[in-house]
Amino acid sequence: MPLVELFLAAFAMAQERNYISICGKTKTSIKWTEEHKSSNTNLSISLNNGIYSISGKFNGKQISKKVKSKGKPWYQNIAYNAGLTLKNSKFVEYECFRPDNMKLYTMSAAKKGTEKLDGKNAVRIEVSLSGFMSAFWSCDYYFDTSSLMFVGYKGVNGGPGTPETKISDAR
Repeated sequence: MPLVELFLAAFAMAQERNYISICGKTKTSIKWTEEHKSSNTNLSISLNNGIYSISGKFNGKQISKKVKSKGKPWYQNIAYNAGLTLKNSKFVEYECFRPDNMKLYTMSAAKKGTEKLDGKNAVRIEVSLSGFMSAFWSCDYYFDTSSLMFVGYKGVNGGPGTPETKISDAR
């Protein structure tokens, strides 16, 4: 993969999981790796010609499988690119893998306008599962109105009774 094709390589740590997401010029994911030591997971997913290749170790077991894309863009971590992706549109459907089960899901992201987050104007984008499943879960990502870079998140990351998670840029 030529370096010129790379748009973004990002590293994130959440819940003891280490992720590296590599995106192409169109801001879509082209490769994603995850390491989660406590679950003995260390795997890589790449997309080539509409087929995802998953390899490595997942929950202590070797994994090597192929999954057909559903034809939507792949945004493994929508926080990296939703602001720019929705700059000139209001809605996008995309696909991503859920890290705890490695299943491919179709998601939707919808621009909901501008509102205050910690006293600053931010573009709010609601993310949910697509179709009838959207009634069961959603969260909000917030992006700077000028740069369209990620500045915040609000959502519940667990079952009923789980408190809301809020992330915001401290600057």
